[in-house]
Amino acid sequence: MQPTPSKFTPGASEAKPASLPTYVFRVHRAGAQTKYDFSSGFRSKNQTTIINTTAILDQFAMAHINGQTNISSPFISVFDSYTHAEDMARYFAQKYGDEMKVIQIDTHHLARGPVFRVADILEGKMQVMGRMEEELHKGEYLIMYRIPAQAVVSETPVGRGMANARRGPGVIGRPVQA
Repeated sequence: MQPTPSKFTPGASEAKPASLPTYVFRVHRAGAQTKYDFSSGFRSKNQTTIINTTAILDQFAMAHINGQTNISSPFISVFDSYTHAEDMARYFAQKYGDEMKVIQIDTHHLARGPVFRVADILEGKMQVMGRMEEELHKGEYLIMYRIPAQAVVSETPVGRGMANARRGPGVIGRPVQA
């Protein structure tokens, strides 16, 4: 099921928003730290960390943004543009070789809790990031702990990497000498 065109917001990530967009889009793969099930929604790997200082926010957010798997993340990444999420899904399908989905989320159904805009976290740190990293995090938000199933609007399979592609039959071993 494709999201309707009215839910696309071209250039939404360009200006500093006054509030969270009505719809955000999760790029998801089965091997992600965040677990997903259509009946229960999304759940971050780390459900216990309390973000009560900017230093703790910065530590966990930067670990999440940099993909550090040695630190369990309390965040679930989402994007403000379907087009960007779809591009990211294709990129990750190639990178990880996994089947990727773009999942549309209605932010009116999110549980209470903080949501952070990655551009605000990265402010002043952009000079150390390359152009590719900057593009990866364009329009990204970090939602704490969970996204309930009621917030899931649709799932769109986007890409499948080569690790899961079917391969044709081939010769195994050496040919038999007659």
